[in-house]
Amino acid sequence: MGIQVWFIVMGVGVMTLIVWDGKRHKLKQRSLSAAGRPHTVDTAPIAELPFEAMMPPEEASAATSPAIQCMSGGSRIGSATHILGRVIADEPVLIKGRLEGTLIAPNHPVSVTASGHVASYLEGNTVDIDGRMVGTLKANTKATLLSRARIQGVVEAPNLECMAGAWLQVDVANRVKLHKIAMAS
Repeated sequence: MGIQVWFIVMGVGVMTLIVWDGKRHKLKQRSLSAAGRPHTVDTAPIAELPFEAMMPPEEASAATSPAIQCMSGGSRIGSATHILGRVIADEPVLIKGRLEGTLIAPNHPVSVTASGHVASYLEGNTVDIDGRMVGTLKANTKATLLSRARIQGVVEAPNLECMAGAWLQVDVANRVKLHKIAMAS
């Protein structure tokens, strides 16, 4: 065999290795995505909420839960978004992703969909929860906990509506009554 044939054989071998390595890398990325890890530079795992193990199967409650209505305007936190920190909004907010920190929208509705996770503090004029919440939920007018809601912490609202299937481990405070009692003393 001549030198030209050896270069062709070696070139085909190198190209085969490059293609194989690319496929291996794609499979590795897919398996990380399936495991629920975010595609970020920081690969530290996101801490799961403590009550996830107590959840019933999603299929059983999905049929009985009314969907959170899609809003035409406002802010949306997408299902692939994870926010650490403080959000102050002067418009309606829809949460499909994960928020660890504070969300304050005192004059507007706030909705957490079934895929949404909120940890720490959430305040809105009306609050609809169909996802998970750990911490303090404050609704200035009304809080609605839909059938897939998983709430742990404190709920403060003058009106609280809880659908069948919602899971609660909360202290409930009716701010209006407490305020009236404090003024009467």
